[in-house]
Amino acid sequence: MTIFRPAAFLPVIAALGLVVAPLMASAEGHHGFDGHRPPPGGGPGFMMPPIPPGITLTTAQKAKLKAVFEKAHQDERALRLEGRAIEGKIHDALSVPGDLDHAALADLGKQEDEVKAKVSALHLDTMEQLHDLLTPAQRQQAKETMDKIKALHEQMKALMGPPPEGDPEDMP
Repeated sequence: MTIFRPAAFLPVIAALGLVVAPLMASAEGHHGFDGHRPPPGGGPGFMMPPIPPGITLTTAQKAKLKAVFEKAHQDERALRLEGRAIEGKIHDALSVPGDLDHAALADLGKQEDEVKAKVSALHLDTMEQLHDLLTPAQRQQAKETMDKIKALHEQMKALMGPPPEGDPEDMP
């Protein structure tokens, strides 16, 4: 049985807050669209910030970044709606009484895979545009920052380790 003891993680959480807070504070001042924060998650399907903390964008770069994300958001929304429509057709095909139309289901599965491939291609295209938006010096600085963030994540994983197992009374 896995047990979670919040008190055991309080020192780790506090230490992480001390490490992450300065990074977050610096990110707020450099990434905004016209002074606002970037979209949650950093953009379409991307978990890290689109531009790492500490990279100062010019006004022109900010405008281009905003345009890239607005277009990507619109395109991804259309693809997600298309995917939901296909999922609905699959659900309907699986809900009919009697024998399944395996050929129709296979075709719908292929359509669903095509939409997922388009979403992945859109994400890659967006990341390529972000790459091209930065100067070589900004790209180098971004790489160094991302390497530091990755190292911090690895340290966090090492500190936290796997959850404890066993009987709760056996825990310290």
